[in-house]
Amino acid sequence: MVRASRLIRCALPDQGDSAFKPLRSDRFAVLPSDQQDSFQEKQGGKHVRASYLSCFLSLLLCGCGGDDGGSAPSPSPTPAPTGQPTSDPAPTPTPTAQYVYPSTAESTRQAALDRFWATWKGLYLKEGCGGAYVDTSGDGKPTYGGSAPNTLTVSEAHGYGMLALVLMADRDPDAKLLFDKMVTFFLAHQTAGGEGLMSWNQTRDCQDAPDGGDTSATDGDLDIALALQLADARWGGYADAAAKVRSAILARETTEDGMMSLGDWAVDAPYDKSSRSSDFMPGSFYLFASADGGEAAAWNRIRDRGYTVWGELTAQYAPNTGLVPDFLVGLPNDPKPADPLFLEGESDGYFSWNAFRYPWRLSHDWLVSGDARAASRLRPINAWIMQKTGGVPSQIATTYRLDGTVPAGESTQSGGFIAMFAASAIAGSGDAEADQKWMDALWTDLNAIPAADEDYFGNTLKLLAMIELAEVWPEPQGGR
Repeated sequence: MVRASRLIRCALPDQGDSAFKPLRSDRFAVLPSDQQDSFQEKQGGKHVRASYLSCFLSLLLCGCGGDDGGSAPSPSPTPAPTGQPTSDPAPTPTPTAQYVYPSTAESTRQAALDRFWATWKGLYLKEGCGGAYVDTSGDGKPTYGGSAPNTLTVSEAHGYGMLALVLMADRDPDAKLLFDKMVTFFLAHQTAGGEGLMSWNQTRDCQDAPDGGDTSATDGDLDIALALQLADARWGGYADAAAKVRSAILARETTEDGMMSLGDWAVDAPYDKSSRSSDFMPGSFYLFASADGGEAAAWNRIRDRGYTVWGELTAQYAPNTGLVPDFLVGLPNDPKPADPLFLEGESDGYFSWNAFRYPWRLSHDWLVSGDARAASRLRPINAWIMQKTGGVPSQIATTYRLDGTVPAGESTQSGGFIAMFAASAIAGSGDAEADQKWMDALWTDLNAIPAADEDYFGNTLKLLAMIELAEVWPEPQGGR
């Protein structure tokens, strides 16, 4: 079965018997030839194709340094620190302001958001195939992530686009028209397993991709459900569609013990006992529980279970950083970071291209619900990254081990990573003065990165973080 693995950033074209060399955005990593068969089986035999030139340029641009010389298996539990710490310790939090925003005037931040929104729309939001969609190669760059060579879009992008449109509705008179066209596209691409979930990959012939493209990816469906629910609150008329997606997620994208699964395809071992940190969206679960339909108890259980599992994993494996891995395995009784090559690559057990969205999802919950659990998870992360980088956002690396060290070959200055840590910084670290300085530096660096320097993924996460940082949405509910 094809796995909906979406973060293999770039790949050299086939070279006979030579090793397949996946290249992530801003990073270069080589799979040894003896691991090719396993990796290609997980990808359904598909290779993500890009030109030699794109990969060569990415290699030139990537940082080749790191804290040490290579990758390692998933970490053993880190004991609670006693005496000399095993990695960079996070400073002890002290009371701080409830929410931290850039000190730049709100009107100035919103003007910056409006400019970037226009740029993002021009690059990625397209009409066609009977509706509208986010063209993941709209900037002329290859679509990565294990998708088909001629990919048009993926469900992750579709969810982001629908969410952005409803959140920007006060600032864009075309928002509802485009949103409705995105709904039409979503409805035209339901999974082979049934209605309510979106097929995760579409190609430029307006069809679902072959070799598993008609299975689901949980994050896209969760964002589509949230966008429909918010659209109903704003415009009306979307309640039934939102309820159908929420119910399908509960039925086909949750594990037996109440965690989010990887997608409707994840029914066989070991994937049925695993979860992805970027699919833990407690703010969305909080809002789903408020909707009509009798599912509040289910969403509250999922939210509470996720906070417990990811929190305990952090306490056991990352007490000095607050980080989580891209994937955990071993549900329900022995959750632990995934081993390398579990699904997507060497970094499956690290804080990498999936897990870096976890702080953003927590910041959303902190804003919409004021749940103290969100802030308590974010503040250690914020304290650690401020110390790790010396307060310089451009020093944020593109992957970290859970102890805070950087694998060799990782780069810095990724707009996506800066954006996600900027969203995280809303909760502060416990040091009000340092928190404000850090937030201002993040906002400045984020705005300084040209869209041309990023791909769809980085630019879209930048947009979504800017919506929060510009105080367009959500309205803080106050901590409790």
